[in-house]
Amino acid sequence: MTAFVVAVGLLVANAFFVAVEFALVASRVARLENLADSGDRRARLALAAARDIQPQLAGAQLGITMASLGLGYVAEPAVAHLLEGVVDAVTVLPEGSRHPLAFAVALAIVVTAHMVLGEMVPKNVAIAGPERVARLLVPAHRVFVRALRPLIAFLNGTAAAIVRLLGLEPVDEIGTTLTVREFRTLLAGARAEGVIEPTEHELLAGALDFRARTAASIMVPRHAMVTVSRSTPVAEVEALMARTGHTRLPVTGAGPDDVVGFVHVKDLLRLPADAHDDPVPLEAIRRLLVVAPDLSLRDVLRLMRRQRRHIALVRDASGRPLGMVTLEDVLEALVGDITDETDRAGDAGA
Repeated sequence: MTAFVVAVGLLVANAFFVAVEFALVASRVARLENLADSGDRRARLALAAARDIQPQLAGAQLGITMASLGLGYVAEPAVAHLLEGVVDAVTVLPEGSRHPLAFAVALAIVVTAHMVLGEMVPKNVAIAGPERVARLLVPAHRVFVRALRPLIAFLNGTAAAIVRLLGLEPVDEIGTTLTVREFRTLLAGARAEGVIEPTEHELLAGALDFRARTAASIMVPRHAMVTVSRSTPVAEVEALMARTGHTRLPVTGAGPDDVVGFVHVKDLLRLPADAHDDPVPLEAIRRLLVVAPDLSLRDVLRLMRRQRRHIALVRDASGRPLGMVTLEDVLEALVGDITDETDRAGDAGA
């Protein structure tokens, strides 16, 4: 009976270490951080273990190995001894065959119990609620690791050396960050299952692409820009703005590639009526924000907000204008097409 109790204890120990191992691997560090920040002491201990994962996993593996070996040594003979009486009562086998039969049945029972109760059940429980299991079990497991630290350090160091020989670098923390591709797949699945709306999917997908896209990818090409010359009368500029729906137009100087600034409709409306037949005055021409074609949209948006500009001229390294980017273009790259009552097909401006 004593051996049977010891076997049950070893089976529980095996389940404990398996649950700890899978809980640590499956736990989200961000989730543990939130729990720890809220004052959860057990979450702080679990978080510390997750951030120093190698000794914890080595300790769990050591515990599993010790429990499994002990279970095989203690349980099989104990169960076989219990079964011998049953075999004697229900069979008419020769006396020499009874012990091997009892041992075979005992082995099957112990292996099944070990796999189901000692491995599969704790694994599934830990995966189903990794943070909860980690908070519950890791504090006790840390005591075990601390008690056997020299042995665990030796085993962990040996394993790390072998990993390095394979050309890999051991890590001390489980990475839980999704790649852009993984997150995109996750979003597509959430949309297909109706978890998020199509509009929400478009916003999130646009945000994924936003950082990687550049000014050149969304700019209005130079040949498609709606511009006015510095010598254009104010009345013609106003008429062009009314026709295109643009409130800001780039202004050119000596030639089409000599973009000197831009004019805003508000500045033209402040001019006296007798100035409408005159060219756009210099004081009405505002300075343009200039960006490189390879500048990320994130940085373009940051510059526009900092300098309070809604349009930017895209120039190459030689100073040649390549096109124009508007704040609306940048936002559309993030949230999708934005159409208002002034938009007209084929127009390109701000």
